Amino acid sequence: MTNTKLFEKLRSLMAEADRTDKKHIKKLRKVLHDLKDRQRELQEKLQQPGSSDEQARVQQEIDVIKLQREKGAEVYQRIKAERKARKNSKGEQS
Repeated sequence: MTNTKLFEKLRSLMAEADRTDKKHIKKLRKVLHDLKDRQRELQEKLQQPGSSDEQARVQQEIDVIKLQREKGAEVYQRIKAERKARKNSKGEQS
């Protein structure tokens, strides 16, 4: 899957963060994992000899992926914390 498609999928999952279920969380986690794999591929590509222009482009792509992963991870952690808090508050009410 291309970076653009992964970013679009991540963006849509983050936009729907207020109405989450277990399935939504799994999708978000999968996209984050796919972005991490893509970042690793690009890191390996960066280690290979090539033109400085190509390496600069790859490094820029890596930086964008890092930022998107950070944003997605923040949303993922927030969703998980909210679900846990809701679960705990339901358990205390019983």
